[in-house]
Amino acid sequence: MERALRRYVKSHGYAIAISALFFGCIYVTSILNEDQLSRTASEYAFFRSRPLEQLIFSIAWIVTGMIFLLGLICERKEAIFPFSTMFLVEWSLILVQLVSKLEHHSLAEVILSAEAAVFLLVPMYVGYTLVMLYRAFDSLCKDEEDIEQARRPVKFFFGEDPDDTYS
Repeated sequence: MERALRRYVKSHGYAIAISALFFGCIYVTSILNEDQLSRTASEYAFFRSRPLEQLIFSIAWIVTGMIFLLGLICERKEAIFPFSTMFLVEWSLILVQLVSKLEHHSLAEVILSAEAAVFLLVPMYVGYTLVMLYRAFDSLCKDEEDIEQARRPVKFFFGEDPDDTYS
């Protein structure tokens, strides 16, 4: 991957990681400062919007955001997996919430809502960025392996018995 494209994709990765950390910290501080853990949630409320579950997910976002940010700095493709797993879990919970809204609203109302638009657009952006980062870091590893292969001496042999002293 070209250097300019790699920097461009990496900057989007930094934006995603910093926003995950920022919003995770905002949710944690708002839950802890307003003492929302002591209030009882409605039994009909979606479990993701309850205070304790919100706190757990926010802490998970902070942890995976830090892993992702450190992976971006070190250019490690393995650091993409925790963030993408957390993102897929969150995305599937939003899908369940949208499907459950079909009980009270029509299909047209749910599809034309702002929540459905965010449900469709954000995963395309984040998913595309994560895939491009994985490919960039993967090609970086392959380039390093190719450089190591190029540093080895070339073996020439004539006849039946090759001289295998280099390996």
